[in-house]
Amino acid sequence: MNPDILLPRFNRLSAHRQGHSLRVADLMVDLAKVHGLDPVAAHLAGWGHDLARELSRAELLVEAERCGIAIDIWARQEPVLLHGPVASCWLHAHDVGDMDVYEAIDYHTTGGPNLGVLAKALFIADGVEPGRDFAARENILRKAFSSLDEAFRDLLEETLGYLSQRGLTPHPNMMAAIEEVTQGGNA
Repeated sequence: MNPDILLPRFNRLSAHRQGHSLRVADLMVDLAKVHGLDPVAAHLAGWGHDLARELSRAELLVEAERCGIAIDIWARQEPVLLHGPVASCWLHAHDVGDMDVYEAIDYHTTGGPNLGVLAKALFIADGVEPGRDFAARENILRKAFSSLDEAFRDLLEETLGYLSQRGLTPHPNMMAAIEEVTQGGNA
């Protein structure tokens, strides 16, 4: 398990995307310390979550097919939704990380129901890292250090509001996660 094998992919990212990924990785390590998570896995999930984010739509579709990723109607319409699963596939193909890391990277964009703690932490860290700027960011970030479940719920609700304001339909994974957290499920 040597993530250095993926450095060429990381180095192809723009400086903006690299900076974002490193801030997410740092925040993941901080969250790991507070919530008893493996800091190496947390850092890896943060570092690797956007490895495929700058591929074109066509490249994401091709890479997803090569990886054997199911391409649903949502991903067909908006291939950027595939960047997490594609990055996860790359890590898995090189035996970098474990199932928790892959799950976290797979769901970092949409969230989802029944997610593990590392996946919730990555969803949150990606959404509230210091490069992000929205009114509720600081409050959700603070909450993440006391309760990942509460921060996860708040960020899902914030994201739902953002999508609604723009007339965008949330992904079914996000809706399932919101239903779970608002009806007293795992989160």
